[in-house]
Amino acid sequence: MIAGVTLGIALGEAAPVFAAEAANPAAPRMRGVLLTARQVTSKELKKLSTQNFDTVVLYLDEKTSLTQKRGAARRIQEAKFDLFYWIEIARNPALADAHPEWMASIQTHPEWRRHFPSFPKLATNQVAKTYPWVPVLYAETFETHRQRTAKLLTQMPAAKGIFLNDLQGAPTACGCGNHFCRWTTDYGPIRTATRLPNDAAAKFVQEVGKLMPGAKVVPVWTTECAEHDFPKGAACDGVTCFTGRCWREYNAQLMPVAVVAEQIGVLLPFRDFHPTLSRSGPEAAWQKYALRSFTEILPQREGRAIPQSRLIAVLQGWDVTPQQEQTQIRHAQEAGTAGYILARAKIDQSWEPRLMDVSAFRNSQAQREGHAPH
Repeated sequence: MIAGVTLGIALGEAAPVFAAEAANPAAPRMRGVLLTARQVTSKELKKLSTQNFDTVVLYLDEKTSLTQKRGAARRIQEAKFDLFYWIEIARNPALADAHPEWMASIQTHPEWRRHFPSFPKLATNQVAKTYPWVPVLYAETFETHRQRTAKLLTQMPAAKGIFLNDLQGAPTACGCGNHFCRWTTDYGPIRTATRLPNDAAAKFVQEVGKLMPGAKVVPVWTTECAEHDFPKGAACDGVTCFTGRCWREYNAQLMPVAVVAEQIGVLLPFRDFHPTLSRSGPEAAWQKYALRSFTEILPQREGRAIPQSRLIAVLQGWDVTPQQEQTQIRHAQEAGTAGYILARAKIDQSWEPRLMDVSAFRNSQAQREGHAPH
């Protein structure tokens, strides 16, 4: 149960009660920009005020001092912008370095190796991990991520909302090599952490909501593969992701999120994903496909349509031209979304395989717990 609402949504069950079931299409659309504390200068805020932006999303991380973050938040509020925060969850190099056993794994399909041809062949009791992705979907990581999020929000001014990015699995979840494939944490028998049920991301959204009462929590979702990703040489390189489990498992996690979250962000960095991956034409046209997937594909894969009026498009604002910025904004507006965030702070989605010796880890774990290794 989440907030008294049953989240079981398997095929044949009653449709879930969605948050904001009757979204108001006439409500003001968010026109936001994502900035780091260093980017939040008085000069930049003055410029944004002349460019029709009404929201500034402040990127929170441990590398920036509390003084810098608090100062940036204060400047945003004094400039009369709506203040939101942005927190990266799964992609966490520090946590991955400290606990490699908590990283997602790459198993079953070997097509991901075309991106890393020199990666060594795995021996018995070895597994490839997706560095530096530590999903919130494990029993061992859920509370750690919650505590980290709480620490980032501590002593920060109250904000209107909080964007949480990367609440899914890691890229190339099934081993296909597609950056968008994030439906699972371990698609194979070797597991070094305990997977939680499909409502884990939804529960995390609720837990974060308790950390700053009154702030809207907006989970940011990455869409799954496209039908044209199937052929050899395309993004899934011949793996039948689109017609297989991927979208159904994706739905099983997204539907509970839609129950508890009024709005959902959609991550759309059209230039920054691997160049062989999903594209549907020039000028960031893939973004339109990704936004439509919430109404067109979800109902076909044991889910329920999520109106685009509940979506906030997260657009690429780094390493793009002013014309490309405007093209993306136009896509979001024409789709009828609840608004957009132009990310001028880079949202890093890169990954690489890391070799893990599972036997060595389990022996070490057994010694720490005072048990004889198996």
